[in-house]
Amino acid sequence: MKELTDKQTKVLQFINKFHADNAMMPTVREIAANFKLSIGSVQQHLKALQSKGFLIKRGSLSRGIDFPNRQNFSAVAILGSVHAGTFLEQVEDANDYVYINTDITRNRKCFALKVKGDSMEPSGIVEGDTIVVSQGEKVYNGDIVVALVDGESAVKIFYKEHDKIFLKSSNPHYPTITSDNIEIVGKLIYLVREYKG
Repeated sequence: MKELTDKQTKVLQFINKFHADNAMMPTVREIAANFKLSIGSVQQHLKALQSKGFLIKRGSLSRGIDFPNRQNFSAVAILGSVHAGTFLEQVEDANDYVYINTDITRNRKCFALKVKGDSMEPSGIVEGDTIVVSQGEKVYNGDIVVALVDGESAVKIFYKEHDKIFLKSSNPHYPTITSDNIEIVGKLIYLVREYKG
């Protein structure tokens, strides 16, 4: 591999650190903001890093830069937030992605959602987290699920008794939810947290 310039080294170090901290690659805009550079300048640095074999480009995704040896990760679309409304848009309409080890995603149909609210904080799920959900998976009592309740989305603990579904928050300040119109969308399988120092 060819030698890097000072600036290319710094850009590559930033990308490595951003990925380690956030479990996703930075966008061109995030790199530009960090170094106070124009988008065009960043694109030139990224092109140089690609030509020297340090990065590769995966399609036209906003977080499409990647490491050439990082083959065991798959892009999981972030489709919205975990409350209020029907969030299951088409994957191509997603505006962001997280990259998850394929050992976790396997052959599952997965999507990701941003968490809002504090109803699951005692379970270690806090506002701002990104949860990865396996769609259509069989769920058991005690599993954390994403459900649609009367058309609104919620992340809760699943219980079923006598064919009736109960959705419980781990925060005791929130009541248990039950309804004749509950659809279990999927089961939580992974969580990504951005460090805010």
